[in-house]
Amino acid sequence: MSAVPPGDEAARGEGAPEVAGVEAQPGQLMGLAGLLRAWRAAASQRLGRQITQREIGVGAGRSERWYRLLESGANVRLERQHCEFIGEKLLLGRDELQALIFYSMGGAVSAGVAPGFDSPTRRALQVLLDQQMPNPTWLLDARWNVIGYNEAMKSWCPWVMEPGANLLRWGLLSEEARKTFVDWPKHAVEYLAMLRFSMLRYPQEPELGALLTDVTKDPYLANLWETRSEVTEARENFYYRVSLPEHDFKVVELESQTLFPASLPECRIVIMHWLPGDESEGTAGPAARPVVAEARSQHSAQPLPGQVTAPTAADAAAYAGDGAVPLPIFSELHGAGCQLTYAPTTRTVIWATPQEDGRWDVAEVSPYTVIVRAPQVIYVEGASEEYKLLARAVLPLDPADAVQRIQSMTAHLRRRIELLEEVHGELWEANPRSFPIPGARSTKAHRPLWGASVNSADAAGRATDWDVALGISSSDQMGHMTGSIGSVDVDVADIAQEFHFVHPSESDFQRAPVILRPLDEDTSAEQREAATAEVLDVIVERIGPPTLYGGGVAGPVIRWRDEHRTVLLDHGVGGLQLSVRRTAALEAKEKAEFENGKPDDPTTYFSRLPYVWQLQSGIDVSTPLTVPAVPTAPDWQWLEESLKALLRAWWEQLPAQIGHDTAGFNIVPRGGSRGTFSTLSVLCSKDDGVLLLVDDRAEPDGTPSAVMAGRGWHDRIMGWWQRDFYDLGAEGPAAAARMAVEEIRLRGVDSPAQLGMAEVRCEGGGLLTLPGLALRL
Repeated sequence: MSAVPPGDEAARGEGAPEVAGVEAQPGQLMGLAGLLRAWRAAASQRLGRQITQREIGVGAGRSERWYRLLESGANVRLERQHCEFIGEKLLLGRDELQALIFYSMGGAVSAGVAPGFDSPTRRALQVLLDQQMPNPTWLLDARWNVIGYNEAMKSWCPWVMEPGANLLRWGLLSEEARKTFVDWPKHAVEYLAMLRFSMLRYPQEPELGALLTDVTKDPYLANLWETRSEVTEARENFYYRVSLPEHDFKVVELESQTLFPASLPECRIVIMHWLPGDESEGTAGPAARPVVAEARSQHSAQPLPGQVTAPTAADAAAYAGDGAVPLPIFSELHGAGCQLTYAPTTRTVIWATPQEDGRWDVAEVSPYTVIVRAPQVIYVEGASEEYKLLARAVLPLDPADAVQRIQSMTAHLRRRIELLEEVHGELWEANPRSFPIPGARSTKAHRPLWGASVNSADAAGRATDWDVALGISSSDQMGHMTGSIGSVDVDVADIAQEFHFVHPSESDFQRAPVILRPLDEDTSAEQREAATAEVLDVIVERIGPPTLYGGGVAGPVIRWRDEHRTVLLDHGVGGLQLSVRRTAALEAKEKAEFENGKPDDPTTYFSRLPYVWQLQSGIDVSTPLTVPAVPTAPDWQWLEESLKALLRAWWEQLPAQIGHDTAGFNIVPRGGSRGTFSTLSVLCSKDDGVLLLVDDRAEPDGTPSAVMAGRGWHDRIMGWWQRDFYDLGAEGPAAAARMAVEEIRLRGVDSPAQLGMAEVRCEGGGLLTLPGLALRL
């Protein structure tokens, strides 16, 4: 753990400045200049020789300078014959040449607004769309907005019904598109090529400009936009592999046809149809698939530019780059002789499928697609490592974000399972002779949550027909739920799950807490810590992390809170316990305990507080929860007892609740303070226990070492004196509180009223508050 105290930034350095003046790459200019440079480079590579600017300029009947200015972005006049010559020299296709001609004319006539749905033209086109059933079909305007669709398209892609639905915006920017297309990077290249054509055709169209602005905010897409040069008016006879909920996420293969209606020439109708063959496999149908013109010549970590082929299976696997991981079990499950290889650099899977001519068709797919197509993999022996590898690739890169995503997903899935089990139980109870008896897990979900104060007669009266049918007696239920639980088992999680997810009854809010671990005054601090950690781990695994960590002198006070109810894990008279309470009533009661009379003995006062520290967990803590707080200490004894109560709670509770993270705060002077006191930092962690640091830099030449050693300080680090209390064990918190107060007084502070706290924080994140510390922020 770093000994630098909270708020001391002196040792932090600055990173090196970015290097300027890097030469622009082909296509970096978003107009014609960058495209011409990229087209000339591509044509040179295809011809095996360098095509020079002089060759094109002189050949077009102008000059080398004329063409050089054209490639540099100058406003140079282009005539039709110039465009045709440049197109011939640069091996441009029809769409690229047409885009060049559009540019030379300043673009086409501005795209008009498509006629309303009630117009004769739109009604006629809608009839045409409907007649394509069951093939999904849609109508797109010049800006790629979806302005018409049939029922099949609504079923396959419900997003088309959203206001302002736009094909390129959805296909390039939505997470849904990246999961829908098996080889999304290939489609991203094509969509950008269509956007490039549209912008050259309608250079003054603001909606296209806004779309480009949003697209280039994505680093991956911005790189494609700046380094690729494809220009496409429409995707004709284009081949798709998609994974849709409509088909239980099985991969289906499609081909699209694009038509331009004469009544609306700026718009296009796109019709998609299934390719013949077995849709359950990931291979294409017969020869309807377009022939791949060229494979990627060099293997790298960059995504595949489109459909490619490889001569051998080894060559196909090489597209996964360095560190490639074969996935033999997933490959076998997907059938069709396919070969799957994980690419760790791009976090994608290279999917290779053998073809009749002996070559391998290669696609780059999301790990998500591989997982959803083979759900049975979780039952296959030896497949766990492959599954975990792909599952981790689907999750965010940052471990904290990944954990949060997992917890959210598992909580959602558990709730779905529970609801299905409840439906199962209701169906069985309605007609128990017609359905199998539900399993034991369902039984637990239907048991009442009895506390330790419920007697056997009450329990017997609450036994359900379900329990009787399964041979579970009321006494079994009582012992199973609240008996002497010597070790944590799944029942703790079941209780927490019912409190957290199932709507509690009024009697649930009034019942005594369920004792999870019996603990008494003879239980050591280490045993209490171990019990809390074990129980907390079990509960978090089932229902997710708590809203609030925390605790008081008596023990931990951990909450899963919403505005209606709070699941409370705390230390009661009988030991570690779990209960559910109405949030408003619980917090009103606790507030009263902070405010009601102060006894003469501060030790008694702080030991009775419901909690002395809280950590609001989660990434978003922009709206802190309101908590009561003790008043400022009237004298030094109150401050010392306040510090002792907090540090005693931290010393025992932090390791179980926040692991190896460090919590801490600074004690600082407020207005009116005199002397040499500047800052005293108080830290606590599992690794170092309680740690104090005092800033000695305000003292000329520093306080003599002999004097500081006589006060109990150990080491001087960059002008700060440090002391840990690890060797004192359970006595360390009291010793630290006493030493902190003594040091502050020795440095000339007359009263606790002249002190405040600052830099209250937890190293692992969240919002830390100290309601039991008798200092003001």
